[in-house]
Amino acid sequence: MNVWEDDLLGLGYVQMTLPLQRDDEGPVVATLIKYVPEFDPGSREIPASPIFAVLAVHGWNDYFYHRELARAIAAAGGAFYAVDLRKYGRSLRDWQTFGYITDLTDYSQEIKACLQVIAADHDSIPLVLYGHSTGGLITALWADANHGQIDGLILNSPWLELQASTSIRQMGTPIIDLVARLSPKTEIPLPENDFYQRALTATPPPGAEKIPNVPAGTTDPFWTTGWEPDPRYRRGLGQPVRAAWLAAILKGQARVADGLSIRCPVLVLTSASSVTAASEWREEQRAKDSVLDVEQIWKRVAHLGNHVTLAKLEGAIHDVVLSRESVRNKAFNEINHFIRAYVTNEY
Repeated sequence: MNVWEDDLLGLGYVQMTLPLQRDDEGPVVATLIKYVPEFDPGSREIPASPIFAVLAVHGWNDYFYHRELARAIAAAGGAFYAVDLRKYGRSLRDWQTFGYITDLTDYSQEIKACLQVIAADHDSIPLVLYGHSTGGLITALWADANHGQIDGLILNSPWLELQASTSIRQMGTPIIDLVARLSPKTEIPLPENDFYQRALTATPPPGAEKIPNVPAGTTDPFWTTGWEPDPRYRRGLGQPVRAAWLAAILKGQARVADGLSIRCPVLVLTSASSVTAASEWREEQRAKDSVLDVEQIWKRVAHLGNHVTLAKLEGAIHDVVLSRESVRNKAFNEINHFIRAYVTNEY
């Protein structure tokens, strides 16, 4: 029987291990994290009982450590949960290849398992699925294939298209597919830098002791301590990309390009601009998406479903809810308005 245990985030968080179908590397698990605001010293004022629930899905080279997101959802009246997918974060085991998967539909196992636990915790309240970056691609595809299972979908900088262009994805797919069939775990060399990690960890520019133009007297972690991701689960220079994993991503993006038919309301949050081709650090990378081309995301948004809202946030980084305080508060307001208007129907 699955049980809740103390989580690495400390007071206010518990976790549950969810066994999944084993694969060719051996036993596989996912980890469900639950926010318990009454035990969190930093919790905001919350309603007496939740009126909706949120399940958050992380992106590539990532895991759940978003305390501010959990607190904002709880303050808005939501029960907050997150999942570390198989072979990521809390779910990664010593015998496994980091993040490795050959078909994005396999993630239906952990999403289904998480939803069953949430349903047992909270009977008959609306459910919102939330996905960031690669998690945004995964959750969009899942919502398209599972009509009626959720009441809303929130996508935070979803990886809906290859950064370069649709034509490059189309030309590269046959080559990647061939490599994936012949040697699925072959590493695919991709450009990598630590620019995004610098923004997440409040790291000064190269050769400098301090970040320039920090607001006077700020206590915002974005400027002071950074968000302190665990280096065991989020590596500054990224993780090796495997051929079969990339083939699965390209297949999923091709499905998005063909058009989805998500029937629940969808909210897409992105930065208002990108800076993805820089060869050296620029301070503007603390205020733009330095991972994905947001214009490529915008091209796909209208084809996700019949009810889609796009919010472009000036000053946001790739994970918009880890941006500076003023920007992430705008993101939380957008989420709150979306849920009240289209999920709980409180307006």
